[in-house]
Amino acid sequence: MWLYIAGLALATLGVMDLLVNIVAVRLLNFTPVELGLLNALWTAAVIPSLRHSNLLSNAGLTKRPTLIGFLAFATFIPLFYLSASWRSAALLYTAYVLHAVTYSYVKTGCQTAVLESYPSHQWSHYSRRLAQLAVLFEGLLLLGVSRVWSSLFETWYFQLIAIFVLAGSALLVLVVPQPSLRFEKILTRIESHLKKSLTRIHGYLTISSLDYANGEKVNILVERFVKDGVSLTLIAAALAAFRIGNEYLFTPLPFVFIRLMGLKTPDVIALYGLGKAIGFTVMLVLPPNVVSKGAFTLAALVKVASVAGIVFWRPDLGSSSVLLAAIYISNLVIDTTIYTLYVTTTSGSNVGLFNIVAEASSLVGTLTSGYVMTILGLDTTVLLLVILNLVPLLLVKKSW
Repeated sequence: MWLYIAGLALATLGVMDLLVNIVAVRLLNFTPVELGLLNALWTAAVIPSLRHSNLLSNAGLTKRPTLIGFLAFATFIPLFYLSASWRSAALLYTAYVLHAVTYSYVKTGCQTAVLESYPSHQWSHYSRRLAQLAVLFEGLLLLGVSRVWSSLFETWYFQLIAIFVLAGSALLVLVVPQPSLRFEKILTRIESHLKKSLTRIHGYLTISSLDYANGEKVNILVERFVKDGVSLTLIAAALAAFRIGNEYLFTPLPFVFIRLMGLKTPDVIALYGLGKAIGFTVMLVLPPNVVSKGAFTLAALVKVASVAGIVFWRPDLGSSSVLLAAIYISNLVIDTTIYTLYVTTTSGSNVGLFNIVAEASSLVGTLTSGYVMTILGLDTTVLLLVILNLVPLLLVKKSW
């Protein structure tokens, strides 16, 4: 039950994230550079928040980070409303910082709850389930918002929505599980270290028994018994390229839809909502385990093709929604794979560190996305985006 509430909370944050960017473009007339700076400020606020939430995560705490997130969100709501009503960029910047703080603590709290509540062999399944629920609820919420956009910022209407949103956030604080015995990650870490130690001992005894082993056989055995898995450096590089590429796409995308393609605001919101809804529907028929080399490779190629299709083809609303859904699904597969590799390699410790690396990479992407698009043009930006999204395929060369 708590997974559904957590998915709804994360979906609400996703909706608010898009609305902030749409308000910036539509109501405050932000340029691509200003939009990039706005998102860079969000990322800069996320990083220190994630560092603190990571400490809480390592202690196995779930309710405390979600409570901190709720308090930040309760302050974000009125500031966001005032920024739209008064057309104030300063208030929008401040509100977006609070949104970043909310995101950091709520996401880390939910991820930690998964790691502490389920056995390690189920981490991938429930992490994927949480992501799916967030996509579903975000799609439904966006479709609803697209229908009421014209009256969304009327005082009474926004207050009513705010009451329901904050009530749902408070409910998450109450229902998120807080295990009294926080040992799942600890046991997994011990088990991992024991496996590595016993494997090294077994490998050493095997090698020492080969009196006449040639160099090739020894190298094979060393690789088999001593290797610790995928390098954290390689995982970090793949994550950085993935997140920077995402920012080069999603940061200027509202500007592309509104200014370059001339879509109306409700149509843009509905476009994102349809993309999420279609994406969730496709996710239901995907294999239970999407963490594989084949799925990872296919997801990267599909994402590249879909991005090129949106930017160069500029199709109608329905076709754009399908392509956007393909991007969402690809991102889910790529992100889930990289995250699963990380928690497997680290035995579930330092979840917040993964998010810190991700958001630091996003900071680079958001800071440069507007300048890259302005200086190099949309076509060159897409080419750079394609290259960045192919870099994570280096992981395919490694065993996991």
